[in-house]
Amino acid sequence: MKKLLLAFAMILPFYGFCQDLDFGITGGIALYSGDLSPKEFAIYPNDYGYAAGIFLRQRYSRFIGIRTGLTLAKVMGDERNNGVKVDRGLNFQSNITEFSLMGEIHLFHLGYARNKTVISPYVAFGLGFFAFNPKINFGGQILELRPLGTEGQGLDGYPNRYNRSQFNLPFGAGINILINDRLTIGAEMIFRATLSDYLDDVSDAQLVYGDILTNKGELAARISNPLLDPANTENLTVSYSRGGKYNDWYIIPALTLSWRIKNSGKSRSVYSKYMECPRF
Repeated sequence: MKKLLLAFAMILPFYGFCQDLDFGITGGIALYSGDLSPKEFAIYPNDYGYAAGIFLRQRYSRFIGIRTGLTLAKVMGDERNNGVKVDRGLNFQSNITEFSLMGEIHLFHLGYARNKTVISPYVAFGLGFFAFNPKINFGGQILELRPLGTEGQGLDGYPNRYNRSQFNLPFGAGINILINDRLTIGAEMIFRATLSDYLDDVSDAQLVYGDILTNKGELAARISNPLLDPANTENLTVSYSRGGKYNDWYIIPALTLSWRIKNSGKSRSVYSKYMECPRF
């Protein structure tokens, strides 16, 4: 969290003084798509959390801008919500802290009320860095999953322990509505393709139940595969995979509200009498 805040603060000096600069807030829901979903990439409204964030947007031309954002979200997934593997019933929840840098390409020049353009769709894409920590509701108790090693992480022949800080690739589209020279509202949907398959602590790793039970303990074994009884010695040789091979996603549909805190001097604004900068 501290590293992400520091990165957000370090980029502020790169925002030029003579460009349009907006400060904004976002609020919406966070949707999960991954190994615990019916398909590994789709939108499932049953698995939703919340999301909120802040951003700075600087316009470098009439149609192109750069946006730096800090987003807090909570994602969750439960196999029982979507009618798949209900008997197994794996679930997870995770708080996410994300720092992102995205470019925006607007269809119209949206920036000043006198331009008569009050609605403009846009596309956005860029690079993000996020921290996460998957947990499970197991018998009414919330447990952190990574320390348990439910897929034998760290054992010979098994995956290494996954890093809880990873990169993602955000992209999506939205629409902005100009209220006046300063105030803009909008709506957007940004998809995050993560570079990790462990957002939900589940991957396609091949496991042997006896290895998990012997080396990670009974709790890890029960969570790894709730369908198997650790007291039954016949289960020790059972081999299984908990999920698919694709990385996980999260999607944030959100409403946005932004306020112009600095402009080029060509809008109807109190700044216009103090400064004048070129437009491109």
